[in-house]
Amino acid sequence: MKLNNKILLSNLVLSVIIFLITSIGMYYLVNDTVYDELDNHLIQHKIDLMNQVQGDPASVGQVQELGGLGSYEWIDIYPYEGEVKLNANNFTTLDTTRNPDEVSSEAYRRLATTISVNDRYYTVKIYEEVAAWQNISMTILVSVLAGLLIWILLLYLLNQMVFDRILTPFYDTVDTLETISDPTDFEEKFPDSTTYEVKVLNDALNTMLNQVRSSFEDQKKFIQNASHELLTPLSIIRQKAEKILSNADNCSQQTLRAASEIQQTTVRLSRLSNALLLISRVENKQYELDEQIDINAVSNEVLEELDDFIKLKSITVEKDFENDITIQGNKELIHSAIYNIVQNAVKFSPERSTIHIQTNAGSEQEELVVSDQGPGIPDELKKSLFDRFKKEQDHLNKLGKNNGNGLGLSLVKSICKLHGFGYRAENKNGSGAKITLQF
Repeated sequence: MKLNNKILLSNLVLSVIIFLITSIGMYYLVNDTVYDELDNHLIQHKIDLMNQVQGDPASVGQVQELGGLGSYEWIDIYPYEGEVKLNANNFTTLDTTRNPDEVSSEAYRRLATTISVNDRYYTVKIYEEVAAWQNISMTILVSVLAGLLIWILLLYLLNQMVFDRILTPFYDTVDTLETISDPTDFEEKFPDSTTYEVKVLNDALNTMLNQVRSSFEDQKKFIQNASHELLTPLSIIRQKAEKILSNADNCSQQTLRAASEIQQTTVRLSRLSNALLLISRVENKQYELDEQIDINAVSNEVLEELDDFIKLKSITVEKDFENDITIQGNKELIHSAIYNIVQNAVKFSPERSTIHIQTNAGSEQEELVVSDQGPGIPDELKKSLFDRFKKEQDHLNKLGKNNGNGLGLSLVKSICKLHGFGYRAENKNGSGAKITLQF
């Protein structure tokens, strides 16, 4: 979840909690206010009644007979019997009926008090129906809460616009970081920002990337120089070993064995140096990418070069080149990438198995797929298969001794990145691995 959404969600949850607490508080506040107003209304009825009977004491009998002040109010008045303290005003909410013949009761607010007429006390109970006042209470409460809810929603939308604007520099930084796969992909600095935290972040990233870029450039130069400088002494050592082997009659078996091991080691080191040198040149973009390349033709060339290796293991190669694919790039590098993929397929395939090579030309993407019937890709290597020097010895030894240096698929990765091609490795359903180049 994005930082913006987390902040907004936190604010929204907090607003909802505040809204619920406020709703409860508003309910009791409005309810108390309405009941206070209702009590004042009942007191006013008492005052009106007192004014009426003091001006006309005989009207007490009329009030007792009529028993009402209006459609929603009614009154009981009878001689004082001591159930209410003199001059006290007792308020009660109760469910009762106005007439004995009524079936259902209604909620009423009752004022129980006393009045004095000609030095004689009367108990007075004034009733007023609560429903009308509750309707007023609910109307006020709903109106206030609806206004508060609308304010929360408007505040949420406003916060969303404000946070989007405030966090735009931060998301720009994140988007830029996501496009960087190695230091050579980033040429421009992260821009300054008026937001202090984003400015500190961008400055730290600029410093870090400059250091990483510098170290990366130094590493590439070292690898390139070391690989180049090693080729000459390795060639000399190899020649010396071959000279010893060519003069086998004058050497002991121990010497010949040592010379053979030296020759094999120098050959392996020469291949390693050449691979590192090629990767370094690819990463430094020292190749032109302006040739038109027929993928089917290059694949056939690779198969011809590996024909002896394929026949040695009695492997059957099935080709499906019904789709012609022509791309623009560097033919030497594309040849090297396909060569390494097919060579790996042959290397890891058991004897008398089948390798399938296919070109697909869909409406959206063209691709070359090489699949084998080998042991497949171990789980621990799936994410790092295209990294340098990644090979699992136990896995390789299942098919015999392996002379690989762990740079073949790393070279494929570098070549694909230089051309802007995709690459994918996966296990087939059943057994074997499948390598796909996406043009």
